[in-house]
Amino acid sequence: MAAGAGEILQLIRSGRATTRIQVLEATGLSRVTVAQRMDALVAAGIVHAAGDAGATGGRRSERFVFDPTDSLVLVAALELDAAVLAVVDPHGTLLARMPLVVDVAAGPEAVLPQLLDGFDDLLADAGIKPAAVGGVALSVPGPVDPHDHRLSDPPVMPGWGAWPVVETVRDRFDVPVHLENDADAMAYGEFTELGAGGDGRPEPFVLVKVSRFLGAGLVIDGRTYRGTDGGAGDIGHVDVGGDAVCRCGRRGCLAAEAGGTALLRRLGEAGSDVGSLTELRALAEHGDALVTAELERAAALVGRVLAVVVGVLNPADLVVAGELAVPTVIAGIRAGVYAGAQPRATARLRIRAAALGPEAVLVGLARVAIDDRFSAEAVDARLG
Repeated sequence: MAAGAGEILQLIRSGRATTRIQVLEATGLSRVTVAQRMDALVAAGIVHAAGDAGATGGRRSERFVFDPTDSLVLVAALELDAAVLAVVDPHGTLLARMPLVVDVAAGPEAVLPQLLDGFDDLLADAGIKPAAVGGVALSVPGPVDPHDHRLSDPPVMPGWGAWPVVETVRDRFDVPVHLENDADAMAYGEFTELGAGGDGRPEPFVLVKVSRFLGAGLVIDGRTYRGTDGGAGDIGHVDVGGDAVCRCGRRGCLAAEAGGTALLRRLGEAGSDVGSLTELRALAEHGDALVTAELERAAALVGRVLAVVVGVLNPADLVVAGELAVPTVIAGIRAGVYAGAQPRATARLRIRAAALGPEAVLVGLARVAIDDRFSAEAVDARLG
């Protein structure tokens, strides 16, 4: 089947072909067909000419870039007691952001109106018209069913299971709405920042979020891998032994033994008055002996579980993100992975801290919305 305008757009977005000559060579289409389809992309405001790409075969060649004018994305990263709202452009640049205090335990009926009103305030404060918004994306600390796009029995979000979050948001903003697990969104944000491998092919990518709770995001063949029911990467409920009761009702889950909430509990039992992960992180950075010991214990448990993940997926990158992605934790995870996985699974493995930091989830959410809006199929349907 001949390449449509949507496939040509993917070539331009990826940088594989940004001139008419390069598109001709990549697709094998006729000059007339390439001209028609690229003209349609320009007329739709999806791409525009961005100067001279230099001489090609004795002729100057005009370069085209992906730069839609009506596709800002509203994103919200929801945690248990707070959220971050942002406006992100199609290239992943944050244009405006604001924090919001929420209480997830109050339920979706209370929290979602807060988020939506916050979006209105954010747009107004930034001087951005709602018509410029082309999508909305939200992340949540729980599993999302990829079939009905609803939360699926989230252990830390009672009352949110099967709630029509997407439909509720769409009632306010009549654009495509996406609901993502937070670790999945963070992984996709970091992955898109990294780009494809040296041969142009995307390599397997794993991100682990170490914060109040634990979770992993997987990107395989350039796409977020969510699993059959949205449970892929749910490492927080792997049994690592121990007696701590998890929010899921079981004992010995990784989250209950090594998550941030577990660390605060254990430190309290040991006589420390550390009250938040911010305080815990500050003490870790100052070398507090008790905090360091607890972080090393937790990191060893996380590393043990991730060694299995690495052995199964053989990823190129393992990124550590979240409030507790401090050097002690990253070093402990690295040691656990190398001790538990076979050398052939770690020979070229890169283990590092998240490059985007806390913005990874916001960028990842925006990328999800933009990739959907400008997929080859969506563009061909819009221009057809």
